[in-house]
Amino acid sequence: MKISPLIVLLVGLAIGGIAFGTHQAGRATDAEIRLEAALVAQRDSASRWMASRDSLVGIARGLRADSQVLALRYANASQAARRAHRTADSLLARLPDTLRVGIRLVFDSLAGETDACRLVAANANARAQNCEQRARGDSLQLAQTATLLLRAEAAWHTEQRKNQPGFLGLRSFWRARSYTLPLVALSAFLLVTRR
Repeated sequence: MKISPLIVLLVGLAIGGIAFGTHQAGRATDAEIRLEAALVAQRDSASRWMASRDSLVGIARGLRADSQVLALRYANASQAARRAHRTADSLLARLPDTLRVGIRLVFDSLAGETDACRLVAANANARAQNCEQRARGDSLQLAQTATLLLRAEAAWHTEQRKNQPGFLGLRSFWRARSYTLPLVALSAFLLVTRR
């Protein structure tokens, strides 16, 4: 039974084409899956950072508002304490010594309340500054995540371009040379030996 070299060549090319197609499809699918997973992870990370940053900005605004209210209350309490202190001093001068001690304790406790109010306002300011610093840090991290996302997208597009077959499929044929070149060599050998 004599087999025509043309048939051997066509069978070799068909096997090479199948091997080449399988190889390219597997490479493209794997690369696409990896890059798509990286893009999804980067988008999820960016959305989490945006949500976290937005919540911190809201908290910082709330703390600033609380701080302003507490500062106003502190100013009012300080004025009232000064007025009360002047009035109390004039009243204390008219009272006997035994009553002065009890009243002085009340005034001292009011002064302590004023100091506590001042400390609460300072704490609110410190918390607002902390939130602002965290928001700045989150903004930096968000910018870095966005940069990574852009890089991942660029890598994805590069891989997509690499996996395009090229002019007449020659680029893909060259990439699959480990499969196709031995088949071409075998087919050429069979053609030469049959003549």
